Amino acid sequence: MTKTEQKYKVFAQAYVSNGFNATEAAKTAGYSENGAEARGSNLLRNDKVLAFIDEEMNMLAKRMRDDASKIYYELWKQVRMIDEKIDKHERAAKVLDGLDAEQVALSESITYSKSVMRRKVIKYKSIDGRKGDDARAEKKRRLAEIQELELVIENKNDVFNDNYTAMTAAKRDLLWHKDWKEFMTLRTTILQDLFDRSGYKDISMLNNRRLEAQVSKAESEAAIFENRANKITQNQTALIRINDLIDLGSGLGVEEEKDPESDGEPDDVV
Repeated sequence: MTKTEQKYKVFAQAYVSNGFNATEAAKTAGYSENGAEARGSNLLRNDKVLAFIDEEMNMLAKRMRDDASKIYYELWKQVRMIDEKIDKHERAAKVLDGLDAEQVALSESITYSKSVMRRKVIKYKSIDGRKGDDARAEKKRRLAEIQELELVIENKNDVFNDNYTAMTAAKRDLLWHKDWKEFMTLRTTILQDLFDRSGYKDISMLNNRRLEAQVSKAESEAAIFENRANKITQNQTALIRINDLIDLGSGLGVEEEKDPESDGEPDDVV
């Protein structure tokens, strides 16, 4: 790569990185500050420079896509974490609703079973002091009923305790209303951010800014050319007037002075 091409590349890099300011890019590339504006305008019409600019834009687009992929990954990771917390909350809420109803029923059932057992114990004790085979048989039967009922109550208590343990575990995944609201708001914000980033809109904005800069430069050049054209037109008008005065002078008999050393050729009229 020649030194000139190196300057072209530096200009292209600066042009893309500074927001498409050709004048500042020309200064960065080492061109004179006095002629930086004109130089920048000329460089934007150079095919090699434009090729370098396209190369820089493609590299920038790739970097932005890579950065966007990392950002998307992190954002989606946050969304998945929030979804997992919300899912745990919803499952915990269902578990608690079901277990809560079951605990109420178990509590009532245990209370009723204990009441029944108290009555059976009273009847069992009422047999004490009675003699005979019938009394012994009845006492044996009532004792079996009490023991069977004790097993039932014990089983119900075990279920009740297991449910309590499950409810305690579920409550750890349960979100308070304030926390749940904050998670949902954060999820909405992240999804909106992901939606705004879709399609790499930033690249489009950069391309639009580049086009706007080029259009602005073209308009400035057009204004310069228009100003020059106006000056040329004014000069042509003045020349026509001078020629008209010369013609008028000739018509009035005014002769042009001749330079003896000019071989008879007249001087230009001032």
